[in-house]
This record gives sequence, C-alpha cells and structure tokens, in this order.
Amino acid sequence: MGQHHQYAADNLNVRWLSGATEQTIRRDQINIAKCRLQLFDLVIADKLYDYATKKVLCPLNNWKGKRVCGNIIKEGEHKSSSANVLNETDIILIGAWIERLRPSFEIYDYARLLSWKQLKDRGVEDLPELSEVPSYLSTLATYMNMTVTEAHFDKVERIRLDNIEQFHPPVEFCNEMKQIWTHNIDEIPNVDGIGTIRADGKLPGHFIYTDNV
Repeated sequence: MGQHHQYAADNLNVRWLSGATEQTIRRDQINIAKCRLQLFDLVIADKLYDYATKKVLCPLNNWKGKRVCGNIIKEGEHKSSSANVLNETDIILIGAWIERLRPSFEIYDYARLLSWKQLKDRGVEDLPELSEVPSYLSTLATYMNMTVTEAHFDKVERIRLDNIEQFHPPVEFCNEMKQIWTHNIDEIPNVDGIGTIRADGKLPGHFIYTDNV
C-alpha cells in the first residue's frame, strides 16, 4: 500500500480532514480541513447536536424512537461524565498543550459556524446563541484562570455568522482542492494513529478514506 504513515496524537480533527501526518500543522492543511468541511451536507457541533438529530436527521431519514428522535431538546453540550484529568495537571503543561492545539480550535470554531448556518438554512428555529468567544480563548479561561475581556478582541475575531467570511479558507484554494478530489479514487491509506478505524476487521489502525468527499 505504499509508504506507511502515523498520525501524531494531537490536532486530530485537522489531521483526519487534511491527511496531515507531519508533527507541525501547516496553514494550508488547516485550509484543506476547512475545504472538506464545506463539502459536508450537515456539520454537527456540541450544543447543536440535538437540533441536528431531532429536527433534521430524524425527519429526513424517517427515524423513530424517543431516545434519539423525541421532541425534547437537551440544553448544553454533550460532555463526558468522566473526571477531568486536566484539573490535576500542571497549569504550565496545560497552557502549552492548549497552544499546540490551536489548529484544532480554529477548525472547531469554523465547524460551529457551518453547523449553525446549515441548520438555519434548513429552517431549524430557536437555535441557541452562538458564543462569540473563540474556543481557544474560552479554553484558556477555563483552565488558566484567565478572564476574557474586550481587549482580546482587538487581536482575534469574534465567532459570528455575519463574520464568517473572516474564517473561510481562500476560495481559489478550495476550488482547486475540490477539483483534485473529484478525480481521486477511493482508497484505504496506510496510516495508524489515535482514532483510526479498522477497515477490514483484522488490520488495526486503518480507516476508510474517501478522497472525493
């Protein structure tokens, strides 16, 4: 299957979407990840999970069942019930790790914007307000005892739908990538790493990858 690669154990959403295996994530790989997100029919992000499943996926696919397709919308994010190990981790290490994950925070914020817009375009009403605070800053505030102030927004953009143009990847770049993907064949890459899925039930670490999606 050619050269064997392994994903580094960070920025996994960027790596899955862009195919990046290098230790350092480049700007063009972040843009590739954003271009791929644009091709999704529906992006689902934390607080919008129930809205997406109950108001779009269930009626669209004629799914039934109160647990998934009931009328009750749960407020808040879908969070793990496990203890947060970061609460017992050195604050300097946390700060360094948050900084290392900045590409992932950028992709996450872009996904939030796309998810909110897609649901709105499909006629979903009463969506929760979209937090204007970038996830990078909100994470620093949570774990570094930092207060987000107006001064921060002199250096970073607010996460707002009317501001989405500030977060889009370059149009020409995306058009070129989408043209390339259209002519690629589906393949199973020889890549191992955290989060990869078995393709044949026998070979661990391989996952199905569709290059024109």
